[in-house]
Amino acid sequence: MAPKEDERSEATGLGSKNYNNLEKATGPKKSHEEAEANVEADTLVLSSCRERGELTPILALDCEYVGVGSEGRDDSLARVSVVNEQGKVVYDKFVASKERIVDFRTQVSGIRAKDLVNAPSFESVRSEVHSLLSNRTIVGHALHNDFRVLQLNIPRKFSRDIAKSRFLRKESKSGDRPSLRGYAEKLLGITIQDGEHDSIVDARVALRIYLLHKKQIEEELARYK
Repeated sequence: MAPKEDERSEATGLGSKNYNNLEKATGPKKSHEEAEANVEADTLVLSSCRERGELTPILALDCEYVGVGSEGRDDSLARVSVVNEQGKVVYDKFVASKERIVDFRTQVSGIRAKDLVNAPSFESVRSEVHSLLSNRTIVGHALHNDFRVLQLNIPRKFSRDIAKSRFLRKESKSGDRPSLRGYAEKLLGITIQDGEHDSIVDARVALRIYLLHKKQIEEELARYK
């Protein structure tokens, strides 16, 4: 019997188990097909693939900022990326700043002046992103920063900020302010943000971590409501 669509996506998407790094926690390898699915999922996280996907009940968000203000210390939205449960891109746009950009923060943000030429306005991007995220579970790392810069008030029940998870901090032996890079190394065994950041990759990493530990994270949220 052919697998149902949701079973197929779970096996091949970012939620499939990572054998190499989680075998001790999840038990022995089960099949050649599942092992191949794990490799595919890990490869997708770090790939430059920009394949478009459909909206799903769970989305992952990541943003990049540039510096504005007198010394460039204030954040201005420069890029928004949203991926679905399979790690496919549902939204990825650069954003024109309303203020003079003092620091592109390229070494971290990956943003360059040419990226923002003819970019859509903050207002239009904010409206589109708000529509996408509405009434969906949103996964990310330090989501409060992204919501702040997007000027969005997302109800707490829809937010899944992996940076705030006590379970993940304990699992990764991280401190009170765990970095996404640290989580990726300790929980997935992969290296990210080795230089310029990529908001699509960062969103996929946050999503993969959440999906791998979804049961524990949701149980934790239920306890601390």
